[in-house]
Amino acid sequence: MRVPTAIAIIVCAVVSCLALPSQQPEQARETVQEAASFIKHLVNDVTTGTLASVFPSHSPDADRPFALMEYHAPCHPSPSLTFLLFPISLSTRNILSTPSQYASYTVQSLTKPHTSAMSQGRVAFIGNMTILDNLSTSESRSLQDCYRSYHPDAWWFPHDQQHPFDSMWARFDPVDIYYVGGFGDTHYIGHVPVDMYAKAH
Repeated sequence: MRVPTAIAIIVCAVVSCLALPSQQPEQARETVQEAASFIKHLVNDVTTGTLASVFPSHSPDADRPFALMEYHAPCHPSPSLTFLLFPISLSTRNILSTPSQYASYTVQSLTKPHTSAMSQGRVAFIGNMTILDNLSTSESRSLQDCYRSYHPDAWWFPHDQQHPFDSMWARFDPVDIYYVGGFGDTHYIGHVPVDMYAKAH
């Protein structure tokens, strides 16, 4: 009789554990406010991402997506990002071919040694580009100095007569932000309000 009794006690203990799930995952879960703060630091620390656009209707690849690596710099007030675009770029041509100039831009944390890339935080900004073609000399110089502080290898700036390609300043204004902090049991996954991100520290 003792064996069945012991088994019954074990079963009851297991059922009790199942009925009372651990609160640790909830305590460790990243909040949307923490995600907004993480994104703010991310776009300052990692200034290379992937710019995505869609081929225009007159293209042989009409309506298909296209994405390629691009630089950004946080030189405009948040939530906007600064881009140095080149008309020779297919991404730029796609964006300029649509009246809305829609685009999306993703940035991901650098992968740490011996960790999964899927465990790292990443963010997608959905918005549109505005070409800044009426800047004053001082405004253009300010953007140039700021941009170069993040990308010392950047030299081909607008109106520079010493480079072979045209370029233009652009401001990317997000209207939606989607964030994946890593694995969902500990990190936030979902949309982040743009105004919350803009005010985050």
